Amino acid sequence: MLRQFLIYLLLTILVVLFTHYAHLLIVYIDMLYAYINVKLSPFFSYSGWGPVIRRVILLVFIPVLIAAVPALSYRLIRGHEMPYFIELTWCLWLVIVLSNVLIH
Repeated sequence: MLRQFLIYLLLTILVVLFTHYAHLLIVYIDMLYAYINVKLSPFFSYSGWGPVIRRVILLVFIPVLIAAVPALSYRLIRGHEMPYFIELTWCLWLVIVLSNVLIH
C-alpha cells in the first residue's frame, strides 16, 4: 500500500513538473485521432451508422497501435511480453476518450 502511494506521489510530481510535455502528448494523440478520423471518413457514409462505426474502430485500434510500438520493441529486446500492456492500452483509451469529450 505504501509502495503504491509512493508511485502515485512520484507520478504526480513528474506530471506537475512536466505539464507542458504532458499537454503536448495529449494534443498529439488527439491530433492523430482527428487525422485518422478524417482519412477514414470517405470509407464510411455520413448518415446512419457510418460515423459511429468509424469512431468505434478508432477507439479500439488507436490505443492498441500506440501501445504496440513500445511493446514490440520490448519484445525484440527482451524476448518476452511487455508488462502492463493492457493497462497502458486502457490509459491511452481513456486519454483519447476524455480528450474527445473535453476538447470537442
